[in-house]
Amino acid sequence: MKNEDLLRALGEIDDETIVRAGERLGVLPNSGEGSSIILFKEEENTVNSKKIRKLSKTALIAAVIAAVLAVTALAAMVLGTKVQPTDGLEGSWGTVNGNKAVTFENAKLFVTFDSDKPRHEYQFKANWLPSEPTCGSLGVYTDYISDDGEGSIIPYVVNSYNKINIQGIRYCFEGKEKEVRQDIWNGYERTELALDYAGTPYGYDIVNYLLLFQPEDNYLVYIAGTNSMDDLEKIAENLEIRVGNEIDELYDAGDDIGLLDLGRG
Repeated sequence: MKNEDLLRALGEIDDETIVRAGERLGVLPNSGEGSSIILFKEEENTVNSKKIRKLSKTALIAAVIAAVLAVTALAAMVLGTKVQPTDGLEGSWGTVNGNKAVTFENAKLFVTFDSDKPRHEYQFKANWLPSEPTCGSLGVYTDYISDDGEGSIIPYVVNSYNKINIQGIRYCFEGKEKEVRQDIWNGYERTELALDYAGTPYGYDIVNYLLLFQPEDNYLVYIAGTNSMDDLEKIAENLEIRVGNEIDELYDAGDDIGLLDLGRG
């Protein structure tokens, strides 16, 4: 189809259809009560109202086309962070008594990270936390933990993964998937997981995870907690990250299974 034919066809679509498409794509607010989108009535036949209708339709079409292009680009993007369901994992884990074969029969899903870039040292400090940490101090380059000391409430944990070759390791969870969301945020591959731990030995039911993988410098920031995802996102938004030199020698425990469950990983 020629460009002018496409534009002509789009111009014949009524405003309401365009708005509905925009709402479904998530780029336009719902046109119900409280919406700022106004659909012009057919009886408004003044010159100005016709111009406004034309501008309104052009803007709506542009927004919908932009959304389609964005969705297509996201679908075509290959993330190095992959989330996969599982009925259990077998592999090696544990370094106290040497590597040993283990089976995590209760694993419900696992995450892998892949990058062909060298790993870099990095540090981060939290400039905002939802409550005082029991380990670490706000505004200091360190890891942070807040818990009740009994494992029943862990509002948040913020960990760094330094000098570990995270490639080739399946990081597993025992919680059941409730929601998985992945996108690109501030140059990171952001993975958000809401997992259900009901029926497991853990002292909580729902845990949220926010994983920030930076494939260019090849490092992972882990944020998790029984607090809301909004809190974890605010922690991430206020993190100050300092990337250092390339790591010359990685610590290799020989593991091919890791644990990211809250309070255990």
